[in-house]
Amino acid sequence: MKITVTGSLGNISRSLTQKLVAQGHQVSVISSNASKAEDIKKLQATPLIGSLEDYEFVKQSFQGSDAVYLMIPHNFSAPDYKAFTITVGKNYARAIRETGISYVVNLSSSGSPLAGQPPLVNYQNLESFLDELPALNVLHLRPGGFYSNFYGSIGLIKYQGIIGNNYDDRVNMVLSHPEDIADAAAEAFSKPSFTGKNVQYIISDTLNGRQIAQMLGTAIGKPDLAWVQFTDDQLLQGLLQNGFSKDAAQHYIVDMGIAIRDGLLAAHYAQHAKEVFGSRNFSAFAEDFARVYQQG
Repeated sequence: MKITVTGSLGNISRSLTQKLVAQGHQVSVISSNASKAEDIKKLQATPLIGSLEDYEFVKQSFQGSDAVYLMIPHNFSAPDYKAFTITVGKNYARAIRETGISYVVNLSSSGSPLAGQPPLVNYQNLESFLDELPALNVLHLRPGGFYSNFYGSIGLIKYQGIIGNNYDDRVNMVLSHPEDIADAAAEAFSKPSFTGKNVQYIISDTLNGRQIAQMLGTAIGKPDLAWVQFTDDQLLQGLLQNGFSKDAAQHYIVDMGIAIRDGLLAAHYAQHAKEVFGSRNFSAFAEDFARVYQQG
């Protein structure tokens, strides 16, 4: 099949591209960064360089494809991140309809099914644009929090000796390894027999903050590493200092933390995630984290 992959060479899309090429598919990869073109070619894929906010580029990129893998980039510096996600989502849906693509694997999120409900009132449901296309066969992947997100805590660990979020160390988090997500997408494309609108939950591990701090601390030689609960405002200010726009920080990070703190995500997964995909536990990732930590 001819498959177009969005997400450039990120944590999931790079691995997915490698898997699809190995399966014998003809793969094109969309990236907004021209410097990625050579790396994409090295994976034996075709680079498509342009902006997802440019509808004509998206349509041209999808033209002739049998299937597409969709994700909305985390452009968290965008002043209005929700508007960005809506623009990209609408471009995807329109291009799929006008090019006649039949199969889509869509990287959704744990927050999508709760979007529009407190505290995720301003969170965008990434599935809604595609579910409006009656003839489309789509598989929505709903992972938990990415393991790789913890790389963003390296500076906090190094310089303040703590890790944390706006919920305490007893709150369970549903977590997903990017490789498990890539595996789920590759498996779906290997024999695209899904029809209609489908959901696949991806859970690699479920842990609380205390367990995460213990695993990461042990791996990096800081066995006393503690998980600290920040106030919502402390988390917001920290994100702003690290380049997040206020809109993205509040509605996609702080509000998500509140949903986790209140047990809303855990309750949703307990009710709906009957058949899950994912096998890479967090303890193995801790070793990868340690290598990156030591290199930084």
